[in-house]
Amino acid sequence: MKKIATLLIPLALTVALANPAYATCDQARLHVVRSEGAPGGFQIFDLAPPAVLPTFYFRFFTNDPTMIAALNAAWVAHSTVRVVGNAASCPTTGTVRSGGIITYVFRDSFF
Repeated sequence: MKKIATLLIPLALTVALANPAYATCDQARLHVVRSEGAPGGFQIFDLAPPAVLPTFYFRFFTNDPTMIAALNAAWVAHSTVRVVGNAASCPTTGTVRSGGIITYVFRDSFF
């Protein structure tokens, strides 16, 4: 019994303390570089990392008027945002990297 407990206790602690894996694309400190779409439909937002000449950008979609307003305000103010999309994971290669449909937007204040 002691041997089983010695094996199971560390295993239980590892499982309990491990961070859960969420299937989302979560990107921070991005600049809105393009916004396109028809009123009332899906809006396409291209967001790039804060580099002078970015080599890639993330493409996110939304039809939520609050998120559209927040992203357009960030675009006009040249502020960065954190965007969470519903893509299974964030692509790591390619020029255009799809982040899926936006689930959360956080506007940064100081970057």
